[in-house]
This record gives sequence, C-alpha cells and structure tokens, in this order.
Amino acid sequence: MAETAAADVTVSGARGDGIPPYPGPTGAQAVDDLAAESLGHRIRRLRVARGLTQQQIVGSRYTRAFLGAVESGARAPSPEALAYFADRLGLPVDDLRHGRPANATAQLAAELAAARRDLSAGRLDAAERALTGIRGRADRYRLSELAGWAGYQLAEAQLHRGLTEDAAARYDELAEGLPDGCPALHAAVLARQAYCLLVAGDAPRAVAILEGGLRALRAAPPADADAELRLTNALMYTFLELSWRDRARRLEREVSPLLTRVTNREWVAQFHATVGQLRRDGELDEADRHLREAGRRYTELGLTREVALCQWARGYVLLRAGRPGEAGTELRRARETLGAVGAVLDHAGATLELAEARRREGALAEAGELAEEAARTAAASDHREIMAEADRVRGLVRAAQGDDDQARRLLLRAVDRYERAGLMGDVVITCRHLAELLLARAERAEAAAVLRRGLRAAERLS
Repeated sequence: MAETAAADVTVSGARGDGIPPYPGPTGAQAVDDLAAESLGHRIRRLRVARGLTQQQIVGSRYTRAFLGAVESGARAPSPEALAYFADRLGLPVDDLRHGRPANATAQLAAELAAARRDLSAGRLDAAERALTGIRGRADRYRLSELAGWAGYQLAEAQLHRGLTEDAAARYDELAEGLPDGCPALHAAVLARQAYCLLVAGDAPRAVAILEGGLRALRAAPPADADAELRLTNALMYTFLELSWRDRARRLEREVSPLLTRVTNREWVAQFHATVGQLRRDGELDEADRHLREAGRRYTELGLTREVALCQWARGYVLLRAGRPGEAGTELRRARETLGAVGAVLDHAGATLELAEARRREGALAEAGELAEEAARTAAASDHREIMAEADRVRGLVRAAQGDDDQARRLLLRAVDRYERAGLMGDVVITCRHLAELLLARAERAEAAAVLRRGLRAAERLS
C-alpha cells in the first residue's frame, strides 16, 4: 500500500537556472500550517524564502503589479499563471496549489507504512491516531489515494479488534467515495467487503462480488497487476473456505505469471500464504515452501500479526495431513502472538484449530475449554463460520466423552449454521460425524436423513 503510493513520488532537485529548490518544512504542525494558508500568501512566502524579487518571478510574461495583486489576495491567478509561478519557484504546480511541501507524498507514505506496522503489532491506539492525522493531511493536500489508504487502514483496525459490523460499515463507506484511477485501492476495499460478508455467513454474495470485480478489472486491459492479485487472493481464500480447492488452484495458475509485475510486497506474501493452504496431504513440502516464503516476506515488512497467520496456516495444513502434534506446536505459537497483538478473530480461529488438534490427540478437556473460548469470541463478533466450527468441535468432544445428547444437539446446530453460511464442504463433513453418532445409537432412520442432507450438500459443491 505505502509502496504503491511512494512509487508516484518525484522529488524536486536543483534546476540549473539560479532558483534553488524549496526544501519544505518539517514536522506535522508546520505541514498543517502550510495547508491552511492562502494561495497568495504561499506564493509570497516561497518567493521570499528563496530570496527572489517579484520581477525575478514574473520575468517578461507578467507584471509585478499582477503578482502583487495575487500575493495580496486581490486577484486569483489563472491556471496558466499558476503553472508559470510554480515553475519559477521550483516545485510542481499541485504542490503550490494545495500547499504541499515538496516531500509530502513520500512523507505521508512513510508514515502510512509505519502505522501499518503498528497496527499489525497490536499498537492499535497509536496506529489509529497516526492514520487519522495522515488522512486529514492527505485530504487537505488533495492526495486522495493516500487519504483512501489511511481510511482503509482505519477500517482494518476495527476488523483487528473483532468489530466486524463497524469494519464492514467503514469499508462500505469507503467504497462509495473512492477516487478514480486507484485500482489497487478499489481492489483492497472490495476484497474486505467480501471478507466481511463471509464472516457474516453470506459466502455466495462474497463470491459474487469478488468474481464480478475480477471480471470488470480484466475487461479493460491492461489490468493493474496489484489489483488483480489482491482480488485473486481474496477469491482463492474464499474458495478454500468453501472447499472449492480445484477452482482455487485454477486461479493460482492464472495469477502466478503476474507476480513479477506486482509492486505490493504484502500482497505477494499473502499469495504465498493462501497457496500454501491449498496444498493437499501429499504436498507438504510444497505447502511448507510457500508458507515459509510468506513468513519471510512478512518478517521483512515488519508485520507481526501476518507472521503469526503463517504459523496458523502451517498448523492448519499439518492437522489435515494427520499430524496433530506438530500442528499443535505451530498453533500454540500463532495463538500466543495473535492474542498478544489483540487480533480478536484471528486469535479465536487459531484457538479453535488448536482445540481440534488437541481433540485428535485425545486431550478432550483441554479441547473443550479451547472450543468454548473460541465460541464466546465468535458469538460476540457474530462470526458465523467460527460459531459453526466451535459447535462441531464441542459436539465431537462431547461424543468422545459419552454425552450423546449434547453431542447430537451441537452437531446438528453446526450443520444448520454451516448450511446457512453456504459452507457446503463443512456441511458434508459434519453430517458424516452426526450420522456416525446416530448409527452408534441405532437411530438408523435419523442417520439416513442426515446422510441424505450431506449428499445434497455434496451435490452443491460441484
């Protein structure tokens, strides 16, 4: 994000015509004061700072009287005159028009990157203060893309806290006012809108808006590589949640050639993290390669939370490969870090994954406690998938403990919740568990009904 914005920065240098470049003020207050001053006063201040007379500025094109009227505020310069004065003063015309110091874009981009690191490390209050200031200055300087990124990161802070409804409202508000010509920013916001829909249990709509956004982007080539990767990452992740691995792998193949053209390093790391989770049991080495690459890139960027997400992803892959002990080690590390940085929903997800690992190892009491903890967090944030998964894990724990009635109730509720969320792969798995429980109780008719429900869900997976 910050890297994308910084790529547009041009820094004025010596002009070779006797007019020195304007170095710009330092400090946020000095920058704010410049943005508030009038255009005429700004022209006069910059002229005096350079030791230039009015005649040196106007040359042979304009009169001193005209410049004097501009500086006093009695007259407004035409666009042509303003461009001429900016050139004579040695700075871009928009910097003069909006009161930007010469290094405003680079400075704000650097501050945005620092706030992003604070956010990932759980320093949320500091990050939000910085982002609010960045957005305010970017708005005053008419740096609409940077202002949009600051607003996006403020919405991310709400998601980090587990306030999904507040975050969704902020993403929706951002989407209504995004500037044109910023495809990567548009893609980032759309991806998060889809994620919030997924959390809220509306997977079909999440898929629809991501596929629609990707089609629209590709319909007007050349598509922006960063934007295409961000939307593809989001769609691959959603397909993974829906158990549509083949579709996700097709997307991976489609987007892989773009990686060398992508400038946003965080999104390249995100690609590797998602692809690592797509690998099946016999591809553990390949999964590990992608996840380590993602972790390396996130570490270079200073993104603490995202490194922990890679550990969680590795635990996820190991657990599905039938290695719960190794999975548990990774998941404990992820859970500890995600808790430390205050990433509420991620912590709940890693906790629930650890609960399943412990259940498979036979540590039923611990598994039940972990699943209960995740269920409370999911209910508070209305995260439908985690609520369903918590029911399934708790149901399986109760079944192993011999509490068949509670197990049946929890597994049936998990099926209902998965089905409402459109997560048919999980419906199939949970129906199988529930049918096994019912068959063990000799409830054959009920088991057959559950299996038929699972078959209908399996048909919807294709």
